[in-house]
Amino acid sequence: MLDEDDLQSVARADYGNDSGEHFARLADIVRLCELPTPLKWHPREVLELTRWSEASAEDLDIVARIHRQRAFACTVLLVSYGDPNNVDASYGSNQTLIKLLDSLEMLGTEVEDDALSLLSWLIPRLPDHEAGEVPFFGLAMLWFALGRLAQQDDAALLGLCEWIISTEEVVRRRQSAGGRLAGSWLLSGTGYDTHLDAWRRLGRRLVDRLDMRHGPEVKEAVLLIGTMLT
Repeated sequence: MLDEDDLQSVARADYGNDSGEHFARLADIVRLCELPTPLKWHPREVLELTRWSEASAEDLDIVARIHRQRAFACTVLLVSYGDPNNVDASYGSNQTLIKLLDSLEMLGTEVEDDALSLLSWLIPRLPDHEAGEVPFFGLAMLWFALGRLAQQDDAALLGLCEWIISTEEVVRRRQSAGGRLAGSWLLSGTGYDTHLDAWRRLGRRLVDRLDMRHGPEVKEAVLLIGTMLT
């Protein structure tokens, strides 16, 4: 759980500039459990910088703290992308999303249901210029859905897999000359490609989320998606 030291650290992310004002706005978000609209420079700038933070320390407590702060920053940014008043702030949102997935996994938190709720809410609210990012959000939903501890619904999982594949095809056709499919599956749909290797790694590990609860059709669909991505 975030504490005041976490918020202070995030607030200082811009070389300490305006840290007091950044901290006040961050504290308001935590206290009120809601975002201002629009999400202004204070605290958006430090949230965006914290999103790129990397945990290179050997101290596990420090590593956990960095991932906790990054997960918070990414979550706030993703929620803000669903607000039409922030339409000009969301570009290449797959990058924010994969950072969140990485931090949540490192923290070992069981947040699959909460993450699925967030993504289900956000996908239809992403701005039009983020259309190429939508299949990435579907893939993230599949990642979380496969990891749920609750009883698995094979029909729902199959429907999600089919939606990911069909949505990706629409994106790639729209971006390909003459409507012909071209480019790498999923990855060619975005122009923001600095974290595509992380998505490839996630694709290779999708099958590791499968277990005895999943039927053969689900396993086949997940294997197909993972193979196309990698």
